[in-house]
Amino acid sequence: MSTTPPMIISSAGDSASSVRSLTWRPRMWAVALFVLVAVLLQVSLMPFIRVADGIPDTVVCVIVAVGLLRGSVVGAVAGAAAGMAVELAAPGGTLGVLALLYLVVGWASGRLCDRDEVRGVLPPVILSIIAEVFVQLGGAFVQLMFARPVDVGDFVRTVLASAILTALIAVPAVSIVRRVLGAPRVVEPFLIMRDG
Repeated sequence: MSTTPPMIISSAGDSASSVRSLTWRPRMWAVALFVLVAVLLQVSLMPFIRVADGIPDTVVCVIVAVGLLRGSVVGAVAGAAAGMAVELAAPGGTLGVLALLYLVVGWASGRLCDRDEVRGVLPPVILSIIAEVFVQLGGAFVQLMFARPVDVGDFVRTVLASAILTALIAVPAVSIVRRVLGAPRVVEPFLIMRDG
């Protein structure tokens, strides 16, 4: 007596979209896990790795990698979530500034998702350095807007040290994220959820 496997009928009408939504969900959980781990490392371990008042930025590395591998929407959402989590876990500035800066980093990195030039190891490292400098400059701009003094010499030293330390951790961070998430492809979560 042979038993045939039960037939699965999708209400979506398109089996490709249901398969796409099934493979989408685990990868998005991986993105959320990477963001959570990066935030935890940023607020707990990285402040102890201080050179010339600069600390490595794990969140920038992860957000750049996620944006490069999954597109601007996923990069922007991951950046905003990571920035808000860092600000809530270690309050010390104006709430929402890091979320906005990391959102821009994720969106800008995601705009480069389909390009062949970003498939190597060096482009994500360079983008991480640029993103770290952007985040530092954005934070200093907000300080100036609130009429808080910023010493230019200390600021330049801090930015250079943070950029160098971030570049050192960018290679392993990007490699781990790339190994888990796979090949770069633009993901539009809202379209997939509507189809599935």
